[in-house]
Amino acid sequence: MTERRFAFPLAEGLHARPAAALGAWAQGRPLVWENTRNGRRAPLGSVLDLLATDTRPGDPCRLLAEDAEALADWDAFFAGPFRDTGPAPAGGAAPRVPRILARVPTPWWAALPVVDGLGEGPACFLPDARPAEPPAGDPPQARLAEALATLRTALDAEAAQADDPEIRAILQAHRALAEDDGWAGAMLRSADQGALAAVRLATEAACARLLASDQALLRARALDLQGLGERLAGILAPPAPDPAPDGILLAPDLTPTRLLGLDRSRLRGLVLGEGGAASHTAILARAFGIPCVALAPLPAGLAPGTPLLVEGRRGLLVQDAPPEVRAYLGREAEGRAFRQARREAAAGPVRTRDGHPLRLLANLACAEEAEGAFRAGAQGVGLLRTELLFLDRREAPSVAAQAEAYGRVLRAADGRPVVLRLLDAGGDKPLPFLPLPREANPFLGRRGVRWYPQHAGLVRAQVAAALGAGPGELRLMVPMVADPEELAWVRALVAEEAARLGRPAPPVGMMVEVPAAALNLRAFGAADFFSVGTNDLLQYLFAEDRNEPALARRDRAWHPAALRVLAGLVRDAAALGKEVSLCGELASDPRLLPLLAGLGFRSLSVAPAALPALAEAAARLELPACRTLADQALEADGPGAVEALLEAFVPAAPDLPLLDPDLVVLDEACATREEAIRLLVERLAATGRVPDADALEAAVWAREDTCATAIGHGLAVPHGHGPGAGGLALLRLRAPLDWGGSPVRLVLLLASAGAAEHLRAFARLARRLMDPAFREALETAPAPADAVTLLETLNP
Repeated sequence: MTERRFAFPLAEGLHARPAAALGAWAQGRPLVWENTRNGRRAPLGSVLDLLATDTRPGDPCRLLAEDAEALADWDAFFAGPFRDTGPAPAGGAAPRVPRILARVPTPWWAALPVVDGLGEGPACFLPDARPAEPPAGDPPQARLAEALATLRTALDAEAAQADDPEIRAILQAHRALAEDDGWAGAMLRSADQGALAAVRLATEAACARLLASDQALLRARALDLQGLGERLAGILAPPAPDPAPDGILLAPDLTPTRLLGLDRSRLRGLVLGEGGAASHTAILARAFGIPCVALAPLPAGLAPGTPLLVEGRRGLLVQDAPPEVRAYLGREAEGRAFRQARREAAAGPVRTRDGHPLRLLANLACAEEAEGAFRAGAQGVGLLRTELLFLDRREAPSVAAQAEAYGRVLRAADGRPVVLRLLDAGGDKPLPFLPLPREANPFLGRRGVRWYPQHAGLVRAQVAAALGAGPGELRLMVPMVADPEELAWVRALVAEEAARLGRPAPPVGMMVEVPAAALNLRAFGAADFFSVGTNDLLQYLFAEDRNEPALARRDRAWHPAALRVLAGLVRDAAALGKEVSLCGELASDPRLLPLLAGLGFRSLSVAPAALPALAEAAARLELPACRTLADQALEADGPGAVEALLEAFVPAAPDLPLLDPDLVVLDEACATREEAIRLLVERLAATGRVPDADALEAAVWAREDTCATAIGHGLAVPHGHGPGAGGLALLRLRAPLDWGGSPVRLVLLLASAGAAEHLRAFARLARRLMDPAFREALETAPAPADAVTLLETLNP
């Protein structure tokens, strides 16, 4: 029996067309398909049986045959005609699945990457958030009467505070309903069924009567009653605090408010059932550094306590991860930490290879993130979200509490700019104390600046807190602006508060996230600066809910329609003489950096974790090449064409020596070849010698799969070539490792930019390794610097 192993490459899984192609290729040969994720097998001659293997993108598979001759033309078919039976992966390339997952059978799922990081722990879940009947105590009628009184008092207070006459009238109408005999009276009379049951029954009965009316106005009042009923139920039975999650939390619909309320001290990872990388829950998870993926529907049958592993960069959820898989993924995590440490040690101005400055700022969700962001190289704060201060409270934070939080960021910034975004409530960020009306589509409702005039006191208090936060380069930014009048209203309020407090008014800019504003930017000359919020701008541009996993297409970020809007923004901001930056999630992707630089963006605000990789990527760019790339992308007819341009774009290689002490790892234990190769690939990437660790690893394995690179004398010389400066990385193992049948203790991984250079370097290395004294010196080198001194004789 012989076999071929592979990860399933098609984005839509094994459906009818590729299954039929497999049967046609096999032409009656007795070949068997096996999905090793679930153990299901099928003969290649049956389309239905193949479909029943439930083969999904990235699944580890085997093709089994009685003899090698039956698979003689498989590689050519698999690399060509078979891949043509499936469409290009939606939203970009399918996740690069570690080959060790295909080799070591264990259940795993390909998910949407949300927050980079590696987390392990038992599966845990949250209880149903719906209120339960409170335990017996006072008679239900007494509890209901008290709850109704509390509701009426709250409505009285809200009506008194409302600045807008229309909202005040609505609240007063709700106050009247709370005394209405047909609703409040009915529930008191049926309280013996339980307080919550009485609320539910009375509300349903009253709504049914209203909905039966032929007058639209009366039918609409049913929504008011429904909202009042939910609010009253919350007073009767406030939701119990969630238990502290311990391990990997699987949550089908975790809201930002609920995540904020969790004790996160033992939370190791998140698997969201809904919401993509740009949802506010995901943004919070990123701010808290919680590894996170999105997977809808969530895997069925996972019991609490099931050992899980979440890998947020590739988008993987692994059940019962074997030690080899954990060790491999651990090497990846170590590599990224090593890269971050190098970047922090070398913090300084970021410039392109040809000397053009690029300002990299940080997106912060709370003051606690500030110090880490500046250690990672942030040159300022491009987006300070302020919603966290408000989301977990039943009343607005005081001016003093806000000023303290903003002041912490200003002090950490130490004179660097801080852009504070004024409160962006609404949508998926409701505030318990802000009585916004229920809306059928909150994302198109009263979000951001749209409710400011009706709650001017809340906005005025935040502006006063910002002005009193202490010295620093503070700027204020207004969210969800669509019309110049909205910006003018805020600017006037800021000027009034500054005058009242006797302080200079800070610059006031605006988020550009509504397409109407983006396409009419020259009407916003009153703005002091612009910041492009691509998360919402893309959502509204493509009319796709960013929280809907089925619509979370990564390729929207480089769709020509989006690029043309961004190019127009840069052009119009320049015509106004205003600064424009980009603070959406897409700015965090180093692969898109040449495109954004070519479009004219010179200031990006990103998650702090993305800063080191972006700084390294910037150092490889030359602006003329970036502009050419952007011009070609703007002329493309679809995201696939732009993606092809991005794949073909080769940044200039940095001028780095072949060797570096950071490329030498001495006396480390590795259990598999995969782990050893990943360790060395990560070192080459961390030192800036290769731009894509995954691509180099794939090139190395292409060679290893042909023939293992053990060369005797306990040596292995894996190698590959591709973009970047290249380099030589050395691993001296603590104990010999099986390398395709040969024990190996020294691994020298050679990466080079081109085939010719690769051959020359490899020949020099081979000659030196033939010398027994040289080998012995390498095997006993006391420190990385000593090994580098020995290997420097390889330099041409």
